[in-house]
Amino acid sequence: MKRKTILMCSALLALAGLMTSTHVKADDLPERMNPNNTVSITRKVFVYNHKQSAEVNAKLKALIDAQNALSELKGKIKGNELAVGGASGFFKEIAENTNMSEDQKNDARAAYMIVNGELDAPSWYDKDVNLGQANDATSVKNFYATLPYYDQYVKIRQKYNLSVPKVSLADVAVAMMDADYSTHVVDHARHYNASENLAWNYADDPNGIWMGEESIWNKAVKKNPSLAQYKNLGYGLLYLQVDSELFEQVGHYLNLIDPSTSSYGYALNTESNDYDNTESWDSGYGDPVFSVDEFKKLVTDYYNKMELPDQVKAAKAKVNKAKKDLANAKKAAKKSKKKAKKHVKKHVKHARKVKRTHHKR
Repeated sequence: MKRKTILMCSALLALAGLMTSTHVKADDLPERMNPNNTVSITRKVFVYNHKQSAEVNAKLKALIDAQNALSELKGKIKGNELAVGGASGFFKEIAENTNMSEDQKNDARAAYMIVNGELDAPSWYDKDVNLGQANDATSVKNFYATLPYYDQYVKIRQKYNLSVPKVSLADVAVAMMDADYSTHVVDHARHYNASENLAWNYADDPNGIWMGEESIWNKAVKKNPSLAQYKNLGYGLLYLQVDSELFEQVGHYLNLIDPSTSSYGYALNTESNDYDNTESWDSGYGDPVFSVDEFKKLVTDYYNKMELPDQVKAAKAKVNKAKKDLANAKKAAKKSKKKAKKHVKKHVKHARKVKRTHHKR
């Protein structure tokens, strides 16, 4: 069944402070939806305040209208993303794009099936994966937020004179699943047949923390030169039982500089559990079919279409302007009221003076 979005609308009486809202029973939700997938849109209702001037009321109404417009826009964006499953919708679009090669479309189909739990689904899928939800690795914002990671990785490969692997959407999808799992369980999922790096609370530069293991590796090789042969075969330290303890300390670094890496992908989960975010890098699961630049453009275009950043920016600007206009109107009204009060006081004082002069006569 096609996913749909339930919009829950509520009205807030600005002055009375009363709120009414509709309720959706869990049984009424479409397949694969749950109460957490609903979108709540709060609408403020303007109520004329007779204690304020007409100008202040007009500015207050303008502010409430702007806030409602922003709330509705955000609700629309969130609803659309939930309806398509965030990045799931991106994979589907690529899979159906006739301008893509067959390899690219097949890669996208695999990614779509992975994030929808239809291919190689782990036992924890239903518990840990929330397609399209704001903090999930499949959310459009988090999908887009990983793009700097690719630039960081390219620089690392270039620094070590290594080839720059291509991006696989299947690797991206696997990274998303691993990030979703590892934000709830601080460990590797060990489900997908892929090389995997994990980090927690390094959303700006997870590659930096992983590459920090280079110094540990260099010290180990200096102490035992025979280890150098495993630089390009990091897993040999583990599976050949050469030094599994060392591999735990330098495995992330060795993964990033592995010359045989041909495909990879990143993911970011921003749920707040033991840590504020979880970053993952996976490689070798899918096929290398997208250049970094091509991938970044496709993701950016999708982000702009789904997140509508220009419209959100414009709507926020209207709210901010309305707030300033209201503040200025209140300030002018207060000044006018103070001036009027001063005028009345002066008039009364003058009247009393005239009255006293009259009595003297």
